[in-house]
Amino acid sequence: GAAALLCAASMFAVDFAAKVQMAGSIAKKNGDNVDFITLDKKDQKDADALVISASTDKAGANFQFWYTYCGGDAPTAKTTAETKDETTTYTTAITPNSIIQVRSVKLWFKPIDQLKVTVGDVAFSPLYKERIFWWHGINGGAAVGSWGAFGGDYFAGAGLTADLSINSLSVTAALIPGFGKDDNGEIIPNAFVSTTPNYGYKSWGISAKYAFDGGSVGVAFADKGFNEAKTVSLGGEYTISGLYANVNLGARFGNSGLLSFSIDDYLEYSLDALKIQAHLPFVFTNTGSTLVPGMYATVKLSYAIDGLTPYFLASTEPDGDSGWTLDNTFKFKMTFQPGVTFNVGAASFDIAFRADVDDSKEGNSKFEWKIPFSIGVGF
Repeated sequence: GAAALLCAASMFAVDFAAKVQMAGSIAKKNGDNVDFITLDKKDQKDADALVISASTDKAGANFQFWYTYCGGDAPTAKTTAETKDETTTYTTAITPNSIIQVRSVKLWFKPIDQLKVTVGDVAFSPLYKERIFWWHGINGGAAVGSWGAFGGDYFAGAGLTADLSINSLSVTAALIPGFGKDDNGEIIPNAFVSTTPNYGYKSWGISAKYAFDGGSVGVAFADKGFNEAKTVSLGGEYTISGLYANVNLGARFGNSGLLSFSIDDYLEYSLDALKIQAHLPFVFTNTGSTLVPGMYATVKLSYAIDGLTPYFLASTEPDGDSGWTLDNTFKFKMTFQPGVTFNVGAASFDIAFRADVDDSKEGNSKFEWKIPFSIGVGF
């Protein structure tokens, strides 16, 4: 009887994890002034404030919460009152100043060991991702300065995902159901999944990878909906003697034909405590008469010593919304960031000095600086 109870308990053992995160700046230049102790709150970019996950061998859940913190500057609402002779607008503060929102909820289960079904938040990702930032991706070549959906994904939203693994082959299918739109962009309430004229679906995609010794190759197709872009991607990854590399070759198509194509490449080399990482994607955008080239560039060097990891980062894309257009409009724009990461117990810290150089701006706005920090505590 005791043995049976122990076996039953082990069958339903739950792995639980949680992490609280905060990012901001100790100080930063704000025009001719300096702001002290500010918190980042850029939606769909900054790390979620609270991430909670629980899982067993057969099922699990993930919750991600986002905060909006207004400090002393509460958001306002305007109310308009009309009288016979005039219209008066009243402005009132909205409370509370701090709001926690659920940004992502996922529940998953395995009806069989080879199949994982996820309900809730869908993030259909490129075949391979860079490892410097957690959310960058080229999405088959969106125009320079224009990332795709949250996390660099082909598309994201609420729906279903199925992951099937059979030996060395893994297949992922994702669907975001929704209402269609007519030619004027108006929602058609009764449309669900259809490719007939004047109807549509939100998004769907399928990808497959085949793994072999040292790497893998893959192919993906993503459809963002009727009259929306379709993306085809081929990719691969390989590791040899401390060197890791991956690449996605992507092309985006619309009703008019080719929109853009991209070469999204990432390299990483490790030698003892030294790590060198580079993300150097190229994108070519079709303007109808010519292909306009552009690129992003990020290089990071880090060295782990005695519990500290100093690093140096140079990037066109620290916030994911800039890059170089390689034509006669080219303007140099780059971020340089020396910093250090370290742990204190269960807390992880990242403190740096960031300098932004932007030749497209005027006067003293060509150079901006701040002292960013991030803190995460895991349980």
